[in-house]
Amino acid sequence: MNIRNLPILSKMAVDTNVIKSLYEVHNLFKEDENFNVKKYIKMISSFLEGEKVIKFEDKYIISTFIPPFPSKAFIQNAKAVNNPEDIFTQQIYGKRSAPISIYLCLTHKCPNRCIYCSSKNRLNEEELTTNEWINVINDLQDMKTPIIGLTGGEPMVRDDIYEIVKSIDERSISTLFTSGVNFTLEKAKELKKNGLFSIGISLDSHNKENHNKNRSDNKAFDYAINAIQNSRNAGLYTMAQTVILKENLSEEDLFKLFKLAGENGAHEVKILEPILSGDLLNRENLSNILYSKKDREKLVEIQHKANKISKFPKITTFAYTESQEKFGCGAGTQHSYISATGSLYPCDFVPMDFGNVKAKSIKELWKEMNEVVGIPKIECFAQKINGLVYEKSNGNLPLNKLDSIEICKKNKNEVFPKY
Repeated sequence: MNIRNLPILSKMAVDTNVIKSLYEVHNLFKEDENFNVKKYIKMISSFLEGEKVIKFEDKYIISTFIPPFPSKAFIQNAKAVNNPEDIFTQQIYGKRSAPISIYLCLTHKCPNRCIYCSSKNRLNEEELTTNEWINVINDLQDMKTPIIGLTGGEPMVRDDIYEIVKSIDERSISTLFTSGVNFTLEKAKELKKNGLFSIGISLDSHNKENHNKNRSDNKAFDYAINAIQNSRNAGLYTMAQTVILKENLSEEDLFKLFKLAGENGAHEVKILEPILSGDLLNRENLSNILYSKKDREKLVEIQHKANKISKFPKITTFAYTESQEKFGCGAGTQHSYISATGSLYPCDFVPMDFGNVKAKSIKELWKEMNEVVGIPKIECFAQKINGLVYEKSNGNLPLNKLDSIEICKKNKNEVFPKY
């Protein structure tokens, strides 16, 4: 355990709202005959392992993979199973009635052209309307989906963004992902006023030229820094989202990035690795872009070291969060994605079309997909199967449902519970 968490854990231990929420979750789990206090403590400890816990407003952020604690969204997450009588067992096996998080791609439109963008090669069809998105959100919340992300493309290009944000009530935590283009303080305040909890802003490097090169925009770096500052000043939980290419995986450079993000107001820096998607599917030599197992281990080491440095913001990596030691890859189980045209995918980076919300409710579609996908995987599902997905689709993504089902059935390796 990170000993630097001890002061804040001590505060949590005497926080009446924390105690009340822990007791509420305990009462839900205790009806399961496989549950006991020892397993409960082990589960909580696994959540805390490798994390820097921080307090934001009246809540504690353990991991942004799960809702903040305590919150109604956290309780929703605990309840999101099909059979309440063995709720603990289903939770630890990742057998859910809804994903922990789902990202809604409000639009594929974007002013940037990032080399690793997962929105490339998608059909240019009519995007969902305001009412259609709000209906989807209502269904997701009824399913007990605790985290709803609004992404793109660039979601801020939609004129109805504030109305969509306002439709998400406190049963779910809402997060918006943006490149920061023209993201003013007034826009940040309006999002906060309409109920947005957090925002993720793309910042790929402490080096201005490198960031601008990745984004194909010579103003991208300045937009990102200003957006981080405006988000923090508006009272939003502020994250810098960083895609680090293999060739840029350096502790020295990453520490400079962490310092820059923190000095400008970021509460957290989230590090993503490039995934075999978008334009990368057309490239032959990816050795200097995609990570090896050793690269991921190096990144996790940097994360754990950085989280022991008090001046840095909270550091998280998908390499660690989605590892077998933590939650595994949750594509189609713990996490899902709906495209701008309404198609349900297992994940932002897995372009498999499991049906459209215009034709069938998200409740039905997600259940069908989840039954095929199974439970969380030991390795990134996108990295493993996207080459085959691209091949089967003849480059015309997303892949149709029948072929998607066939691939999922053949790739059901799973993460087993640790407690």
